[in-house]
Amino acid sequence: MALARFDRYVDRHARTFTERLQTLCRMPSVAARVTGMRSMAEAVEQMMQRVGAGTRVFKLGSGFPVVYGECGAGRRTFLVYGHYDVQPVGQLSEWSSGPFAAATVGGKLYARGASNSKGDLVARLCAVEAYQKTFGKLPLCLRFVIEGEDGLASPSLTRFAAEHADLLRADGCIWDDGYKDTKERLTINLGFKGIAFLELRAFGARTDLHSKWGGIIPNPAWRLVQALATVVSLKGVITIDGFASHVAPVSAEDAQALKSIEIDEVGLKQEFRLSGWVRGLTGRALAKELIFGPTCTICGIHTGHTEAGLKTTLPGMAVARLDFRLVPDLTPGLVVILLRKHLDERGFEDVELIELGSAPYAKSSIKSLVARAAIESAAEVYGAPPVVYPLDPATGPVGVMCGANTPPTPVVSFGISYAGSNPHGPDENIRLDDFIQGIKYFGRVIHYLAQNDQERDQSEDHEDAVEAVKVFRDQG
Repeated sequence: MALARFDRYVDRHARTFTERLQTLCRMPSVAARVTGMRSMAEAVEQMMQRVGAGTRVFKLGSGFPVVYGECGAGRRTFLVYGHYDVQPVGQLSEWSSGPFAAATVGGKLYARGASNSKGDLVARLCAVEAYQKTFGKLPLCLRFVIEGEDGLASPSLTRFAAEHADLLRADGCIWDDGYKDTKERLTINLGFKGIAFLELRAFGARTDLHSKWGGIIPNPAWRLVQALATVVSLKGVITIDGFASHVAPVSAEDAQALKSIEIDEVGLKQEFRLSGWVRGLTGRALAKELIFGPTCTICGIHTGHTEAGLKTTLPGMAVARLDFRLVPDLTPGLVVILLRKHLDERGFEDVELIELGSAPYAKSSIKSLVARAAIESAAEVYGAPPVVYPLDPATGPVGVMCGANTPPTPVVSFGISYAGSNPHGPDENIRLDDFIQGIKYFGRVIHYLAQNDQERDQSEDHEDAVEAVKVFRDQG
């Protein structure tokens, strides 16, 4: 098989490729803490140049750079999205080793960013190197767009897309989110939910007071809790007026895809240490809710005295942060309007609503070329067909990238993580075997897209020949 040489190259260089990932993971790049971002952007650019990509770095305003790299040439062009920023590390005491030690233990690499998503970025660049060493120059154009603000709602990427839409014209986009589930099945996503990230604020006295005043001075913590209680029912259903009427019905194509999706309820319960799911959902209803259900999550509440020790306090302010995960046809702007009206009509005009960040949902068809390439290339590497999700329950700036041109660019997403990778949490990790598999898989995706382009050339050449014969006969 043609790709056997490619696989052998990857296997021979597996240690080198792993060391490249370790190098990147040992460099802190926490956007929320403004830590190491410039050095990381430079390292990403150098890694692109190593595999022969022409690079440009876009510094847009006061944000962190967008690193752009282009390699290969052909009739078709595909975007490859990634990000070099990582989440804050949290409590160091919860990590088995330093979050930037990139230690390898038991075949796993532990580091903040190993799963989300330096591992995906390095795997894809290594696949480009291996492909070119095996087959020569890429027969298609890959445009890598690597940002540094995924954890900050991607403001620089948004500006980049507005100012450089020409660099985002493509036949498809490959995103960097995906994993093996608890049954070791590769998951592939054809889109992402949107998000509206909001903050609600309630106010009382000008500052925290002695709680003896609690009988006569309004308590903003109670005020906020009472407002929140009108947003979601005791059963976990979003009860904002008019909200449900804007949720689009599941299409026939998506309903068909849903039939092949089976949530590993037992495995996930063990992983999360849960006894059950919201509203007692199970089976097909559970899968449908996870993929096509909108959410409203209280991400955090802060008010009054929360440190160690006793303190009788009447808070002066209470703050809650919410995120809404959005499905077709919910938009961030619509959610803000509906929530504001809902609160006002219940007498909570005094509760402030502040928009912190947003992203629209993005969704593609399973019939797109880039989706077919990902799906049909999977079984050879992973030994079984992938599980295809029409919509990832997570969110990314997909609409920014793929909606920069008309019509929107179809997207597919997959990655090198597994069910125990714990991105965003302590001891984030990947399995090194999955990393190497991911390199081989991305090589096959490239090969599929290149072969498809060649087949189209041959088809068009045949059509041209037929037309030439027809013209010749007509003239004769």
